[in-house]
Amino acid sequence: MAKFKRITLLDSGGQGKVWKAKIIGTDHLVALKYLSFEPGSSRDERSKQKARFVREVKNQSILNHSGIMPVMACATHSSPPWYAMPLADRSLQNILDGPQQSFNWITSVMNEVMDAVQYSHEQGVIHRDLKPNNILSVEGRWVVSDFGFCRNLNSQSAVITEKERFMGSYAYAAPEQYDDAHQATPAADIFSLTKILIHCLTWQIPYPYARIDQTPERLQDFLKSGLADDPTHRPQSVSEFRSELNKNLNA
Repeated sequence: MAKFKRITLLDSGGQGKVWKAKIIGTDHLVALKYLSFEPGSSRDERSKQKARFVREVKNQSILNHSGIMPVMACATHSSPPWYAMPLADRSLQNILDGPQQSFNWITSVMNEVMDAVQYSHEQGVIHRDLKPNNILSVEGRWVVSDFGFCRNLNSQSAVITEKERFMGSYAYAAPEQYDDAHQATPAADIFSLTKILIHCLTWQIPYPYARIDQTPERLQDFLKSGLADDPTHRPQSVSEFRSELNKNLNA
């Protein structure tokens, strides 16, 4: 396994610290993500946080797609556990914090993200925390990262998502994730994709309200369906979501 030398702390928050690092003996730069426990957490809570980190590594490792952040190396039994991934040059959130981009740019980004999420769903993995900070630019392409809150429908492992414990990010998470995130279906990611699209269309965070009235009129009914409180009233797959989006864009 390659050895790494940490250079600079890039991010510290949630349950992880991300370092810019170099593969020793080369000039190749990577990102190293380490588990960091939430302050004041109990032994039981720390056990669950570690289980989520291991789940993140495991699921990102099995998802082999150009639009999903790959795991280059990992050591989940280390203290703290860590994994290496390609170094991103920016996040979608970084772009949204700057000058507004064109409509063509928005559709290009959304298509790349939808490709990745559709593939993930086809493998039985629901992300449950899609947001601009978890969509990263790597070598000119957009990739989905941070699968720490994901749900693998094919997994027989123990449930580590507690009922009544909110999982996700307030501005983008589906309402059912406030009640029982373990029961989330692909429709939860559809809700988040809709919120991300609205953020790109309005260049404003879609919280505490969605700002649908500030989007193109021809898209508003489609966006409302993506944000339906009842998940069964939303598009039920990324393929359906993409088809409806394209139909309204071309109306």
